[in-house]
Amino acid sequence: MQQDRTNSMDASLSTIILAAGRGSRMKSDLPKVLHQILGIPMIELVTEKVSQVGSDDLTLVLGHGADQVQRALGETSIRSAIQDPQRGTADAVLAALLQQPPAHPDVLVVNGDLPDLDPELLTRFVADHRSGGSAFSVASARVADPQGMGRIVRDERGDFVAIVEQQDADEDVGRIDEVNLGLYMLQVDPLLPLLEEMVSQDLSAADPAAESYLTRVVEVMVQKSLSVAAIPVAADRQFLQVNDRRGLARVSRVFQDRLQEQLLDAGVTIVDPLTTWIELGVEIGSDTVIHPQTVIRRGVQVGRHCEIGPFAHLRGGTVIEDDVKVGDFVEINRSHLERGVRAKHLAYLGDTRVGSGANIGAGAVIANYDGTRKSPTVIGERAFIGSGCVIVAPGKIGADAVVGAGAVVPAGKTVEPGSVVIGVPARKLNPDNSRS
Repeated sequence: MQQDRTNSMDASLSTIILAAGRGSRMKSDLPKVLHQILGIPMIELVTEKVSQVGSDDLTLVLGHGADQVQRALGETSIRSAIQDPQRGTADAVLAALLQQPPAHPDVLVVNGDLPDLDPELLTRFVADHRSGGSAFSVASARVADPQGMGRIVRDERGDFVAIVEQQDADEDVGRIDEVNLGLYMLQVDPLLPLLEEMVSQDLSAADPAAESYLTRVVEVMVQKSLSVAAIPVAADRQFLQVNDRRGLARVSRVFQDRLQEQLLDAGVTIVDPLTTWIELGVEIGSDTVIHPQTVIRRGVQVGRHCEIGPFAHLRGGTVIEDDVKVGDFVEINRSHLERGVRAKHLAYLGDTRVGSGANIGAGAVIANYDGTRKSPTVIGERAFIGSGCVIVAPGKIGADAVVGAGAVVPAGKTVEPGSVVIGVPARKLNPDNSRS
């Protein structure tokens, strides 16, 4: 039993996520790490991936927009360190080590703009670092096109001696195909004093724009005969990084293609993947058909044997049960459609629960917002909501009730089960066709 506890403890890992940069190439007031990939902020994707590796001690290095990032993360066990001003990645790591001392001797360092991290690859990298015994390790890969990436430079014996960035590479270095993947493992005790010394030297220059980069620590350690390692973790693999809006679009497209492939393999029909947009955290049942120009936001649940679109928009908090049809130009937000509901044309449903078998006519609108607050509406089973009608929330439409075409049901009104209402404002139609 004691051995098991020791192994579990040894597997624990601290992680530093670098998220202090302004991301000026994004040309945005929003911090770069808060830009979303399929409905989820990049920083949330990164923290989720490193948590899967077994990291139970996460520190975010924040700078530009620190308050915004902290608000976006909400209540969390993730700690924060502040780098102000932002003066390079080595300075950022040092800020984390000093302000939030790691709980474990091994620390994984990753950039906050790498939403494409692979937990299996990270796990392998951490294990190889630990078995190798180096004080500092870099994850590397041989790639077919190394353009723009830092090169892993080795000496004639094959020992790792430096990382050279593209702009500093001469012709010989430019031909190297082993590249830095931007993932680092370090042992705190030997690295902390060395980082303090290196950063102090780098930032002591008269230039106020001077910066200190983590990649330079390799050369410093080699000069001091300290152990460093470049660990190949994958063949022809590089993580997708977001540096600008083009990169954001490219990464989003890759994520979208992967997500749609998973849905297709699970029995969902996507008629035109290129014009369909589905965010992360969506559940769709088998034999459901998604037509072109449909957008399905994060957290939506769609059952089996449904038909969605074309030009449908399903927003967060929406649940669609089995055998539901949501047609063209229908928007649904924070609503629950029970089995067999039909909403096939030009409708808006917000904060609404629709009972099984109900029909929502063309142009029907649930007016859930009065300019101050949003209110709920309940539509009963088998109710028929006519074309062009408006139900002003809060509202309640009974089972088997009919709301005639063009009717306006005022806020707070209950339409009795089985009754028929027509007009503006909606009034009950008596059996002799008179209004009451």
